Amino acid sequence: MPLKGDFYITKVPILDNHQRIYGYYLTIKDQEDKPVSVNTLADLLVNVNIEKIAGNYPVFLKVDPEVLKHDIIDYLPESKIIFLIDPEQINEHDIEIIKELKKIGFRFAFNYSGKFESIKNIADYFFVKDSQIDPHIYPLKNKVVITDLLSSDDYRAYLNEGFRYFKGDFIFKPSTVVEKKIDPSKLIIMELFTKVRESFNPKEIEEIIKRNPDLSISLLKYVNSAAFSFRNKITSIRHAISILGQRNLLQWLLLFMYRAGEDEAYAETLLEVSAERGKTMEILAQELNLSDENVEKAFLVGILSLVDKLLGIKPEDLVRELNLDEEIVNAIVKKEGILGKLLNIVEKTEEGKIADIADTIKQLGLTLNDVMSAQLKAFAWFEEVNLV
Repeated sequence: MPLKGDFYITKVPILDNHQRIYGYYLTIKDQEDKPVSVNTLADLLVNVNIEKIAGNYPVFLKVDPEVLKHDIIDYLPESKIIFLIDPEQINEHDIEIIKELKKIGFRFAFNYSGKFESIKNIADYFFVKDSQIDPHIYPLKNKVVITDLLSSDDYRAYLNEGFRYFKGDFIFKPSTVVEKKIDPSKLIIMELFTKVRESFNPKEIEEIIKRNPDLSISLLKYVNSAAFSFRNKITSIRHAISILGQRNLLQWLLLFMYRAGEDEAYAETLLEVSAERGKTMEILAQELNLSDENVEKAFLVGILSLVDKLLGIKPEDLVRELNLDEEIVNAIVKKEGILGKLLNIVEKTEEGKIADIADTIKQLGLTLNDVMSAQLKAFAWFEEVNLV
C-alpha cells in the first residue's frame, strides 16, 4: 500500500537512440499512469522546482486536459514540459487549445490509441507500448517513444529499425553478461580505488594520477566544482588530494570510472543515475544516523550498483576486483542489510514502483518525504559537480 499524506515524485529515464538520457517521465504521488489533475500539479509546484528536477532535460508529464485550460499553465516552464495526453479524453476545442499552446513553446505527446488520426498532425511524440507496434507507427518512428520494453535485446532490435526514444525496465535491469576483460583504462581506476580505500598514501596516489593526464584534469575540475565551493582555486594534484581527503577521492574515482571507456553515451546515462543513487543513499544513511563509515558505504553501494553494466561483468566479479567488504557485496548482489534496503528503495523509486517499497521505508523509520527530499538534494548535487 502506498503511504498516504506524503508528497513524492518519480523520475523515470527515457533514452534516445544513442543510449543517452533524452528526458524523464515524471509521475506524482501514487498516480503512476493516471493523468495529473490541476490540484496535484499545484501540489508539485509548491513542493519542488521542476527546472531543478529536469536539469538539462525535458520532462514528460501526463496531465488531465483540464490543466491546459487553467491559469496554472502560466507557472510551467514551456521549454521543460512535454504534456502527455490521452487522445480519447480530448475534443475539437481541446485540440485548438493545444495548437495555441504549441505556438508559445509547449510540446505534446499522446498515447497511441484508436483516435490516432485526429491528433497525428499536432503530436510531437507518441507513447506506444511494445505490444502496440503496428504498420501505422513505422512512418512516425522519429516521434515514437516505445514504452514497456523489458529487455536490452528488444531495445537493440527497435534501434536497428530506426526508432529513436525508449522507456522501460530494460534500461537498468541486468542483461546477459558475456565474459570479457576489463578495459585497461578502467583497471587503472579500480586499482587506484583499492589503494585509496585500503592504504591512503597521498604521495603514492599523486604519482599514479600524474601519470594519467585524463585523471589529473578530471580531479582538478572536480575539486574546483561548485559542489565544494573552496575559497581559492586548487591548482595542484597534491593539494587536491590533501583537501579532498579519502572519502571524496573515492567518490570522484567511482564517478570518473563512468567517464572512461568505449561506450561514452551509455556511460553518461549510467553516470547520472548511479551518482544520484549514491548521493540519495548517502543522505538517507545520514538521516538514519548511521556511522560515518556506513554513510560512505551507502554512497559506494549506490554508485557501484550499475558498474557491472558499464564494464560488462557480473556484480560478483566486480566486487571481488575492488576487494569490497561483505556488507557492500551483500547489499549490491543480494539487496541484504540496511544498505541493501536503501538500494532497493532508490531503484524502485526510479522505476516508479513506490508501492513496492512503502513497507521497507516504514521499517527503516523513514517517510516518503525523506526519500523525496534526499532525491531532490541529490539531483541538485549532481548539477553542481563538474565531471567533464
